[in-house]
Amino acid sequence: METSDKLTRVNGLSVQFLEAGEGRPRTLLLIHGGIGDARLHWEPALAALAEDFHILAPDLPGFGKSDALPRMQTEAMLNWIKAFLESQAVEQAVVIGNSLGGLLARLFAAANPQVVPAVILMNGGGVPDLPGFFRLLERIPGVSQGIFYMLGKTATSPATLKTMFHTEARLTADFLKQAKAAGAGYARMMRMYVGSPMPVAQTPLMPTLILWGANDQLATLKEAEAIKASIPGSTLTEIADCGHMPQLETMDVFVWQVNTFLEKLRRPTQTNRPGAKMLPNIPG
Repeated sequence: METSDKLTRVNGLSVQFLEAGEGRPRTLLLIHGGIGDARLHWEPALAALAEDFHILAPDLPGFGKSDALPRMQTEAMLNWIKAFLESQAVEQAVVIGNSLGGLLARLFAAANPQVVPAVILMNGGGVPDLPGFFRLLERIPGVSQGIFYMLGKTATSPATLKTMFHTEARLTADFLKQAKAAGAGYARMMRMYVGSPMPVAQTPLMPTLILWGANDQLATLKEAEAIKASIPGSTLTEIADCGHMPQLETMDVFVWQVNTFLEKLRRPTQTNRPGAKMLPNIPG
């Protein structure tokens, strides 16, 4: 299945995105994390996912070739995601978010239940409870910029990335180069989460799957259990021999889990029982 690299404009800003599976009736919106752009996070899995789904994977503002938001606020980012879907004439999309993108996926789903029939969070999605000290630091000019710059540099360093992957062979020279290039974007995203208030709606009301690489030393299974406890009715599935990015380390398992989860929602196992079929074959 061919993957297309495309550009569009959202609220006057340039947006780069990957698209595959055009014409498929159901859309998956893939939201990447902070250590790279959409291609780094999702490219290996796109062809397999596109066998059954229409795939949209945008570079978030400030990553890849997507313009940064004029003001990085969490609400502004959620509005950007909705405007991107509207620009592609997509009325509904299952949202899948990895790492820091997991929190965006969670918040977007919670705020837009009419748009998101289901959500999948991977090694991310916890709502931070930051002390006021961090918000105070964010308001100090110069100081905050330096702190978040160092945070982005540290988060995308080889030493940190080694704690995120079960198989270090994934950390090729090209991967490390791309991750390093995303340091500034990571810093902006973290500053956004720290410096802007969390939306009131934080709990997805639709079916939620939490996929978690069990060998992630950065975001551990303890965090996954906390996320599950905070989203009633959610399902937590651990993936063995896998770290922070299941779509890269265990791509086949990731794709199988996505397909199985969504197929169960579309086709309840006991058809004689009443219940909503969450994922009809809708246009877009």
